[in-house]
Amino acid sequence: MSDSNNPYNPPASDVNNNLQARSSIPKVIGIISIILGALGLIFGLFGLASMMFASGAMDMITQQGGMMGMSKSYLLGSTGLSILTSIWAIWIGFKLLKYLDIGRRHFNFYTIFTIIVSIGTFFYTKSMMDEMFADMAPDVAAAASGMSSITSLSAFIAPIILIIVALLLNQQNVKDSLS
Repeated sequence: MSDSNNPYNPPASDVNNNLQARSSIPKVIGIISIILGALGLIFGLFGLASMMFASGAMDMITQQGGMMGMSKSYLLGSTGLSILTSIWAIWIGFKLLKYLDIGRRHFNFYTIFTIIVSIGTFFYTKSMMDEMFADMAPDVAAAASGMSSITSLSAFIAPIILIIVALLLNQQNVKDSLS
């Protein structure tokens, strides 16, 4: 008896020959984006709730120069922006999990947006720090200024990481695996 007539054998097909391996980069970045976005959303909502419930204490802090010279409106604005960008990161993550190219494109927009916000935050924080250091003794101001420079430079770590990840997502083999 020949094997071609055996009803238990699957029919001959070239389906397996036409399958192309998809890159796992979008799925991995999507999962990380969802996790980090969810954490950002939780902490952003917690920060917003704590600012709302402690508004009296917040008013007292901002009247005394704020938290490192930052105004209440800056703190509320940055918290609101954090919540919105966290939701955006979660959305991007789900699009990348589904291997949709719109997730890659929005990740690129997200990276550009983060760079712009980081530069603005850097200069705003630096101006607030300079204002605070003007009222300090010279030796204390010099030490604090050195520490604030290191802290200010840390604002560029996330954009650098995002640029590296965007370069990974924009490789041609990864783009080809997205629809």
